[in-house]
Order: sequence, then structure tokens, then C-alpha cells
Amino acid sequence: MAAITPLPGPSLVFDGSQPIKAVIFDMDGLLLDTEILSFDSFVVTAQRHNLQVDISHYRQMIGMNAARGIDILRRLLPASIDAVVFKDEWLAVYRELLVAGVDVKAGAFDILHHLQAIGIGRAVATSSAGHKARTILADVGLLPLLDHVTGGDEVKAGKPAPDVYLEAAHKLGIVPANCLALEDSENGVTAALAAG
Repeated sequence: MAAITPLPGPSLVFDGSQPIKAVIFDMDGLLLDTEILSFDSFVVTAQRHNLQVDISHYRQMIGMNAARGIDILRRLLPASIDAVVFKDEWLAVYRELLVAGVDVKAGAFDILHHLQAIGIGRAVATSSAGHKARTILADVGLLPLLDHVTGGDEVKAGKPAPDVYLEAAHKLGIVPANCLALEDSENGVTAALAAG
């Protein structure tokens, strides 16, 4: 009878086929409760332009990087409103709401501390701009628990393309098949699956 040989280094195994050596997290809506702030700021900006919007309009942009979000805004907004100007106004309102602080999702600190303690890599792959993500994560105290953060503006194509997940795995030095992705949007799940 052959002895079972342990895998080198720390790992988790979910189905026995691939050891999980790192967990790559989405940020907005998963680690941080920023989606409500983003939606509220979207509504406020729309009202300033006398537009009626609802969650279905906003959902089309969840998990998209800025460039893809602007493309969607161009389709949603009347031709008389410049999508880039609208997006800039939306971001200004969002930043005002962020000043009051953003809540960390329940369990985020616990899982990151646990993964750190058992030696599992931890990264963020977000559609948000990298500098913005790192600033917010630092402000709430999560950044020291992460090995790397990759923003949607730091890769060629944003979610649902796999680029941000591929870059996060590359920064961790771990092949994508040995990474577990945690997501809360269809675009993010599509990106993670496409990355392998």
C-alpha cells in the first residue's frame, strides 16, 4: 500500500483534483459594502440630470471596469448627456459618500486572517481602479492582510475578460488552476472561469 504524500506548502483541497494555494477576492460588494454607495451615487447623479433610473440600469454595470461602464452609459443615457461627464459626476458623488466610511462585509477580516494564518495566498482582483482599491482597503484595515491588489485599470481588458484574474494569479506566483475565486457578480464569475 502506497503512502499518501502531503502536498508541498500549505493548501486547501475542495474536490481532490486541484489544491487551492491562493484565494482571489473581488472587492466591491464582496469584501466591502460599496455597492449600495455606488448605486446611491448613481441615483443622485441621475436625478441631477432629471433622469429616472432603477436597479436594473445599475446592474448592467456591476463588475465592469470604467471603460465598459461608460460604453453602457452611452447606451442608457439620452444623447444630450455626455457619458464621460456623467461618470465623472457619479464618481464625485461616490467619493463624497465614501468620506463617511465604507463598511467591511461580515466575515471578511475572519477569512483573511485565517487564510494568512494557514499560509494561503490572498489577492484582490477588482474592476475598480487599482489606486482607489488600495486606498479604500488600507482605510478599512484590510490591505495588510492581502498579498496583492490588481485593479481593472491595470490590465488590458476588464471583467468579464479574464485579465484581472490572470494578473492577480501571476502576481501571487500561483497558476490559476490552484486559485479559488470569490465573486458576487456574473461578470466576475465569467472572468474567473475564463482565467481557469
